[in-house]
Amino acid sequence: MNSCWRTIIPHAAICRPGNLIRLLADNRTAAHLHLAEGYVARAYCIRPEDLYQKTRGRAHVAEARHLVMYLSHVEIGMRLIEVARRYNRDRSTVAYACRRIEDGRDDPSFDMMVCQIEQLISMRDESSVPAIGGAIQ
Repeated sequence: MNSCWRTIIPHAAICRPGNLIRLLADNRTAAHLHLAEGYVARAYCIRPEDLYQKTRGRAHVAEARHLVMYLSHVEIGMRLIEVARRYNRDRSTVAYACRRIEDGRDDPSFDMMVCQIEQLISMRDESSVPAIGGAIQ
């Protein structure tokens, strides 16, 4: 029986321990990024695809993009260059976005919104998810 996914990624390549761990980690990161983009888009009343516009866009779209870039770097742990590539921006733009969000957190209402989104997408406390190679207890 020949399944479609085997034609894309050979089974032997997936089963190598290093490849499997990397694939699982990449999928986990992608899932948290998807959540971050969705929650930020909802908070700013925009569509998630607006975060990927090639131009700056309207001010609230740019601010939402700054927030999702900040969360990608600080909460999810992506390197600045990885975040920049994802959103088609320069690394210095991502660094600027992170500084702007940090400065904006002086406002209690903005900080509360950011904290709520951070809690929803956090990769720090996933006690219900077994460690890679571990079993559910």
